Parts: sequence; structure tokens; C-alpha cells
Amino acid sequence: MYSRILTLLKIDPETAKKYGPGLGVGLGILFLVLFFYSGGKSDAKYTRVEEEKEKGSTVSFKNFAKDQYDENGTILWKLKAEEAYLYADEKRYVLYGINFDQYENGKFKSRLTGEKGEINQVKKLMKLTGNILLKTEEHRTLRAKSLDYNDETKELSSNEEVVIDANGTHIRGVGLRADKDLNKFTILKPSAITQGGSNPLSSSPKEK
Repeated sequence: MYSRILTLLKIDPETAKKYGPGLGVGLGILFLVLFFYSGGKSDAKYTRVEEEKEKGSTVSFKNFAKDQYDENGTILWKLKAEEAYLYADEKRYVLYGINFDQYENGKFKSRLTGEKGEINQVKKLMKLTGNILLKTEEHRTLRAKSLDYNDETKELSSNEEVVIDANGTHIRGVGLRADKDLNKFTILKPSAITQGGSNPLSSSPKEK
């Protein structure tokens, strides 16, 4: 890992030996930061958060932005946050003021916003809390107090109260299992349904 960092940054072994382990530690952190930036906008600029909400982070940013593309260069998602905290050892990020846009075949599909979120890179999970709002291209909306998003399965879930508006139907209840675009969803304990069109519950998959 250390030699790889030296190669990437074009630092010769003699210079590394001269400055000792301290240089290795510094380069290691720099490498992680550069890795964190990869896939983002090349012209993005970041500023360290002065009054940090989270303690012990490897590095923090204000007005953070990161884009993700597939191997063909097609946009997959865009992530923005007012504040971002990186915990390099845990491969974990804590974000405030989140705006998460998802794309399919390069076209916008949905926007997810929330007050706070935590991304676990190892588990490929995003947990959101506080004034969560999901809007899809098909004009479906989801409001929730907390929401989990699994990037592997592309599924949304919540164990708290949620409100969904879809196809002229307004549904309120507790507990949610859904795909990322709200094409199929199940509210585990519906408490109120106002129908002005087709009923999404009639075509929802049964809960296992």
C-alpha cells in the first residue's frame, strides 16, 4: 500500500526514507482523501468544517459533492451534502443536508433529501433521518422520519411512520418495504388511505 502511494504521487524511495514514518502516515491519509474524491467533479472545491457536528472524523467538508458513473461513463447518481465527515478506518461517512439524485440509463429517476445520513461503504447501506422526502420522475412521493437504502438491492425500508402519494392515492402507516422508485411498495401497518385513483396496495408484493 505504501509503495503504491509513492508510485501514484511520484515520490522516490530516498525521499520517503529521509522523512521516515511520518511521511507514510500523511500520504496514507492523502491517498484515502483522493480515493474519496474519485468519481466526483474534477473542479469541485471543498472547505474544512470549522464547527464540526461530528467528532473524531478523518476529514470533514463543507458543500460536499460526489458523482458516480458506471464503466461506460454513464451517470448513476449524484450526492450533495452541506457537511460531510469521513471516517476512513471504518469506511463510513456522516452527512448533513443531503440531496441524493439517482439515474437510470443516464436519465433522472428520483431525488432523495434528508437532514442527516450515514453511509456504510462495506455494507453498502445509507441510513437517513429527519424530514425525508423522496420524489420520483413519475410524481410519486414518500415522506418519512427515517429511511434505509440498500445500494445492492436498490430497496428502501423503514420501521417508522411513512406517507406515500402515488397514482392519486394517499397512504399513511408504519413500516415500509419498497423499490427505489416506489413502483412496488408495501406499508406494513397502514392507518389511513385516501383514494383518488388506483390503489397501489392492490398490486403491492406480499410481505414475507
